[in-house]
Amino acid sequence: MVQSSRDFIRVARHQFVVTNHRGDVVPFANVEVRSETSGSLIQCYSDPLGRNPKGNPFKTDASGSADFHCVGGFYRIRAFQGAEESIRRYVGIGLAQGSDVESEGIIQRYHTAAGTVTVGVEDVDIIVIRKDVGEPTPVELPDPYDATRKVKIVDGKYDALTNPITITSLGTAKTIMGGADYVIDSNGGSIELTPLADGTGWI
Repeated sequence: MVQSSRDFIRVARHQFVVTNHRGDVVPFANVEVRSETSGSLIQCYSDPLGRNPKGNPFKTDASGSADFHCVGGFYRIRAFQGAEESIRRYVGIGLAQGSDVESEGIIQRYHTAAGTVTVGVEDVDIIVIRKDVGEPTPVELPDPYDATRKVKIVDGKYDALTNPITITSLGTAKTIMGGADYVIDSNGGSIELTPLADGTGWI
């Protein structure tokens, strides 16, 4: 089935070159991107439709160039290698930068890769798990103490009865619906989870 670009989050692109204090280009430097609001690492992508999550931190290429896509906002970008580092504050990314909101309301992404699904603090509203392989899926939520938004996890492959989706949370003794974890084990099943205000878990 051909998927429309409307199925994916729209994200802005940012590109720059990392240099040291002498102005020399720094190849293969480490780059991390954090929200200025929460201070947390954000979800980066390598494409404008948010199909392909990108590591954070990530490295510049051989010419010192760095690029990524993310939801618009204000960000703190740190580049470092060895003892040297540079930090850029309040970097505006996106058309409306700090006031950006998704124009179409709810935003979602598909997860098709094998392994664990990691949910970022500033991830999308809905994550549809539609793996290319049939296997049980661990889902790791961020620590609810750091999270500020709810997220919905959906079995988009309709095989959770055979390959259940087990949701856990980062942080010490953080609960999911009052338990250690939450399991989606019905085909097409889903759950929407909201971080508790006191940071003790998700409901």
